[in-house]
This record gives sequence, structure tokens and C-alpha cells, in this order.
Amino acid sequence: MEPEIITKPAFTAVGLLYHGKNEQNEIPQLWGSLNPRFYQEIQNKTGIAYGVCGDMEENGRFHYLAGFEVTDITDIPDGMEQWHVAEQTYAVFPCTLQTIQQTYQTIFETWFPQSGYQKADGPDLEFYSESFDPATGEGMAIYMPVK
Repeated sequence: MEPEIITKPAFTAVGLLYHGKNEQNEIPQLWGSLNPRFYQEIQNKTGIAYGVCGDMEENGRFHYLAGFEVTDITDIPDGMEQWHVAEQTYAVFPCTLQTIQQTYQTIFETWFPQSGYQKADGPDLEFYSESFDPATGEGMAIYMPVK
């Protein structure tokens, strides 16, 4: 698996925040809560969605924002948060919903040790393109910050 290395400009995402270990599939449930609110409540959205994954804590918990990229922040809906993600260099690994866990495992167990890259500070991203199809899981990628 040889990813494309890109520099992604800064962006802001607005959505719902989760903090935990995802032991009960809370993240898919989070998306299930966010998606119905997407059209009516999130203003100035681009149509691109992100799962913004914060650093893993020693206890295995992490912060995760299920959100949509916005071009301007005029009003944040009740119960939602905004995260600004700085410009970053990423290794981009195409995947599907069905292969996301396997892709993360390959990145950390195989690609990083063999690539000469290290994980950079900053969140990794689940990128859901405008053509993302939830039924097939196609149209997504993992963006891993690298140095």
C-alpha cells in the first residue's frame, strides 16, 4: 500500500464530539445522530465530511469529531462543536467503511515501520468525499499526518 503524500490546507469542521474508546460502536451512532441534522442545521457546508481523530490517551480514550467542512462559521448548532484543523502534510490511504480498521492496522504495523515516515502531531482524518456512498462504503480515505 503506497499512499499519496499531500499537503492539505487548513479547514474547519462543525459536528458532534465523542470522547471514549468506541467500545460499543459509539462512533457510528454519532454519525447516525449527526446526519439527520446536517441539511437543516449546519450552515456554509461544503459537502465533505470528516471524522477528526484526536490523539490517543494512555487509557485508550480519544476525542473524535464527526463533522462537515464549513467555509464560514456564522452559527454553531446546539450541541455541536467546531474544530479548526491546521495545514498539514498527510499520507492518504484510500479505504472503505468495511476496510477502515484493517487500513489503520496496516498503516501502524506495516507502513510506518517501512516507509521512513513518522506520525506527525495533529489529528488523523477519516475523509468522506462528496461522492461517498454509505451503502457501499466507497469514496473515503484515511489522512494520516506525517513528517
